[in-house]
Amino acid sequence: MTGPRDRMAWEALADEVAAELARDVAERHRARTPPLAQIALLKRSGLATMVLPEEFGGGGAPWPVVVAVARELAAVDGSIGTLFGYHSMNLIHQDIGAGPRRAARLAEIGRDRLWAAGVANPRDDDVRITPAADGGFRVNGRKSFCTGAAFAERLSVWGRRTDTGETVTAWLRADAPGLSCDRDWDALGLAGADSSGFTMEDVPVTAAEVLPDRREGDRDFAAAVRVPVNQLMFANLYLGFGLGAFRAGRDYVRQSTRAWPASGRERAADDPLVISQFGEIWTGLQAALALADRAAEKVERLLAARPVLDIQLRGDAAIDVATLKVFSARLSLDVATKIYDAMGARATHNRHAFDRFWRDARTHTLHDPLVYKVLEVGDYALNGRYPPPDGYS
Repeated sequence: MTGPRDRMAWEALADEVAAELARDVAERHRARTPPLAQIALLKRSGLATMVLPEEFGGGGAPWPVVVAVARELAAVDGSIGTLFGYHSMNLIHQDIGAGPRRAARLAEIGRDRLWAAGVANPRDDDVRITPAADGGFRVNGRKSFCTGAAFAERLSVWGRRTDTGETVTAWLRADAPGLSCDRDWDALGLAGADSSGFTMEDVPVTAAEVLPDRREGDRDFAAAVRVPVNQLMFANLYLGFGLGAFRAGRDYVRQSTRAWPASGRERAADDPLVISQFGEIWTGLQAALALADRAAEKVERLLAARPVLDIQLRGDAAIDVATLKVFSARLSLDVATKIYDAMGARATHNRHAFDRFWRDARTHTLHDPLVYKVLEVGDYALNGRYPPPDGYS
């Protein structure tokens, strides 16, 4: 199904899917269950293709709506929210940067409801794409941290042509011969998202499925918008982890936490000190949500100018997104820790799996060093300089 079109309807659908995910999230977290059923649920619901243009069978949802949906999914299940986010990023970049192959790829994704992922870590520049005698190419090398690729049906593999040195992306089937998942993901969080590495040994690909793909530069639209688009998604995932910790803690305190004897209250939820703790957390979350809306609006304006790259729009969006990322990353870790102070000792029992919020936040907030985001924001605040477009800024 394509699904609804307006933001309220998309968010209502996301709430329905999140409620389904919540039924067994603690059990799946503890068992590290592969998320195949949950990916199927995202496909059936229409969320998996919500960012796809309507003419290709998708929902045509704007990017701010997509990241808001990812935030709500991450608030219940961090791994599923992250998988949805990375899949959606892959689709929007196919829409923006696939050039002459755009229509064919998007039509294939929409028709077959394909799950897509990237094998594209820019710090691993060791994938070589070599011209072959049959007119196509062969792909060789390895990429680490390929989030969600273990469950994908189509993969965008970023590498470098051996004949020209040009950076390109190869669009591969997940069952292509010579392509294998290393199954080496063993992080403390986001177990279900699976960011295992991938190895390629003489993987064949046709010439039509190898396209130029710059990851740096201040004149190429697709290259320049990639980081603001992606980092807006990351920041909203962090905000989702924090919201999830807050909501889980609120419900637990209302239902299970016993009042401390010195409080003089019958219910922990009526203890002024507990109420104050929730007030502090709520204040931070509301500030982050407002900042998230502002950053999303800047990114949407940047995307709306396509194919014209407006340098000031790009700079403004990059700074707002970087500011949001710093704030939401710190907030998610803070909330996921402080909520235990309100819930009490029994909340540490593993059956609740409340630790997943901190684990997921701690894992992904290390994606790229936060101190360098602070540096970007500081250089703008002090010197008025925008961060130069590259693989991470």
